[in-house]
Amino acid sequence: MTPTQDPRSDERILKAQHLLETWDRLARAHTMIGAGCSCGIGGVVVALEDFEQDIVDYLQAEAERLGRADVLKCLDQTREGNLWSISRLLGGFSQPAGLSEPEAGNFVLERLTRTLRSFEQLHGSR
Repeated sequence: MTPTQDPRSDERILKAQHLLETWDRLARAHTMIGAGCSCGIGGVVVALEDFEQDIVDYLQAEAERLGRADVLKCLDQTREGNLWSISRLLGGFSQPAGLSEPEAGNFVLERLTRTLRSFEQLHGSR
């Protein structure tokens, strides 16, 4: 470890990798609506991936509300055109070079952990 390296960076990298795996799994799974599967409602399929833009919009709004320019900078770097990419965001945090803003990483990882855990609990996607 270099003298300037954050001692928690390995922990953040592992957390980001775990969240990326969780996101990849959940983003492709369909969502249960009420007692039935969304697949049976007029052929409409809803997946967590369909809420990707809303999830990152929430992260952006929280960062703006709390005056977190570092988080806003990280989020802007994960845009692909006008669209956010959670996979790209987490992929960046799962690499040592992606931790140039460690506190921004903590902010994003903490909130995404809660969001994905909540989705898993509500929809039984374990």
